Amino acid sequence: MKKFILIIGILLSAIGFISANPTLKTVLTGGFERQYMVYMPQNPQEERPAGMIVCLHGFGRTMYDFFNEYNVSAVADSLNLIIASPQALPEQNPTVIAEANLINSLTNSPLSLQSVWGCGLSVKASLPGILNLNEELNRNVDDVSFINQMIDSVLYDYSLPSENIFMLGTSMGGYMTYQYALEKGDRLSGIISVAGSMGLSVKGMNYATKLPVCDFHSLSDEVVPYYGSYNQSLATITLGMNLQDVINYWVKTNGAGMPVTEPVQNYTSTNKLTVDKITYPDPVYEVIHYRIDGAPHNYFFRKENGDCMDYPEEISRFIKAHLSKTFNQIPDITAQKIFFYPNPVQDIVHFNISAGIISGYDIAGRKLFSQSFESGQADLSFLKQGVYIIRIQSGNTIQSGRLIKQ
Repeated sequence: MKKFILIIGILLSAIGFISANPTLKTVLTGGFERQYMVYMPQNPQEERPAGMIVCLHGFGRTMYDFFNEYNVSAVADSLNLIIASPQALPEQNPTVIAEANLINSLTNSPLSLQSVWGCGLSVKASLPGILNLNEELNRNVDDVSFINQMIDSVLYDYSLPSENIFMLGTSMGGYMTYQYALEKGDRLSGIISVAGSMGLSVKGMNYATKLPVCDFHSLSDEVVPYYGSYNQSLATITLGMNLQDVINYWVKTNGAGMPVTEPVQNYTSTNKLTVDKITYPDPVYEVIHYRIDGAPHNYFFRKENGDCMDYPEEISRFIKAHLSKTFNQIPDITAQKIFFYPNPVQDIVHFNISAGIISGYDIAGRKLFSQSFESGQADLSFLKQGVYIIRIQSGNTIQSGRLIKQ
């Protein structure tokens, strides 16, 4: 009987382990223990995922939104992409918290600071004779580094190609998407912002990388105003750039062409919401702006609602257009033996042999460098942060493995 109970327990544990999708993970970065969710696509036609979608939640929201509300897992399943959904921290600046409490006491829209991205979003609020606020939210939280570290971990843990990383942000997650793209856009294959913008204190605007952009925003957005500012009771509040200026910035950065506008009528609309799709064409770095009229901030377009378009379909179409097909070239390293340390590495990597040739490849299998080494070590400080495949050869001995560069 005891053996039977033990077997049942093992089976139930195995079932629980298999069904843990998405899975909660943690990483220590910037002095904080940070959380994120990883969802494995349910795609039996493919042996392994083709890449990932990094999903960034909105202001005051959680990493669970993309599974409980937005059903992005359906997009991930259809495109065979992992979802990595991180959680923002509460506001860390006591001054900002105190000023938010003052605003809450004077307005009828409480301002929650329970989850705030460090995305360059400066809140400007003017209450004549009472308050003149200009504060950057979580200015000292390096969320770009956190997200970067999370991406590295997911690439390593799931043997993913590095060229198929997309980022999708909703509301403040859209701000964070743009901030990450400004600093680390060379890691991304495309970005999608839903009801977001670019903050007034974003960093890296002079160094942005060309990147396909897909932006959804409503002219009627009452939370993240299309033109940057809105009036709330006695206060005038500015939350970001004019959305058209955001689009123009990326069009100029990408060198995209003149806009082509078409009404979106994919489905018969049963409401008064309208959408214009404005495409700034480029063979690789297109910019697409869905200019919506009539929809509030939190409205999520679905064909089941009687809308003229469906967000998951449009997001899938954009990602599919920019997916790389080279992921099948990834070397299959399943039982890596420890022949180098440390891993992750910052500068110097040490080997179990004294001399040889080290070659480095990106995760798609493209060769990046090859050089000799002596004294059992090599200097890899020239590499950018990321996941690499390294191969060392000494005589007839060849060893290969994955390395994380910090």
